[in-house]
Amino acid sequence: MLQLPSVFQTKSAQLIHIAAMPLVFFAFMVIYRPFHIEERLMIGSFPFGVHLVLLSCIIFGTMFIMRGIYYFMRRRIDKLTYFFWVILEMVVASFFVALYAWLMDRLAEPYFLVLSRTLTWVLPVLIYPYVIITLAFFLVAQYRYNRLEERQEQKMRFYDGRKNLKLVVPASSILYISAEENYVNITYLDGTQLCEYMVRSSMKSIESLCAEYGLLRCHRSYFVNPTHVKALRREREGVIVAQIDIDLAKDIPVTKRYYEALSERI
Repeated sequence: MLQLPSVFQTKSAQLIHIAAMPLVFFAFMVIYRPFHIEERLMIGSFPFGVHLVLLSCIIFGTMFIMRGIYYFMRRRIDKLTYFFWVILEMVVASFFVALYAWLMDRLAEPYFLVLSRTLTWVLPVLIYPYVIITLAFFLVAQYRYNRLEERQEQKMRFYDGRKNLKLVVPASSILYISAEENYVNITYLDGTQLCEYMVRSSMKSIESLCAEYGLLRCHRSYFVNPTHVKALRREREGVIVAQIDIDLAKDIPVTKRYYEALSERI
């Protein structure tokens, strides 16, 4: 499966699409007036500007519905499926724009004839913001990946409650960190050997450090390195666990609150 970067699956990404499509459509039409658009919109009693505002609202409503559906289906969408989804969104928008033009023209022509003409000017305009947003998201995903790789090659420094340095270990070698009363237990690899080291500290005090080096919170008492998560598995009791890619390492519990963020990173 050609996995889509997680940035495409966020709520903010959907909001960007919902806002950008009608805004770009409106601005492009006002500035460039392509495809003899003023002549095409000489329908009904409204002037050109009113038609353009209403069409932008139609595109906004279409994107709101389609992106809402996409957000709930995002786990099943890979790169190839996303390509077809984008085409579907543009076609659906064209259907509603054509319906508007057909009704405003008092059904003077067959609907599908109006639709065929609408596709020739709606699709070329909407494709621009899709291309720009998609390229921007891929660049953001690549930047985040590079930053994470750089951090994983660096060493994490763990201090106790008195700010004494206790452990220095490459971030990439850490499997997970667990809470043990007033201590945190760091499980890591030293070559091929599985090691543990306890530092008198709290999960809250190392939370920002873990986030900086790409470790994710998966449970109230656990941080896990997603690069070492082999699979997420749901047990019979409904409990979700993260299977670590080292045979001797134990499975790590994952709560529903943190499941989504972790699943996007493995």
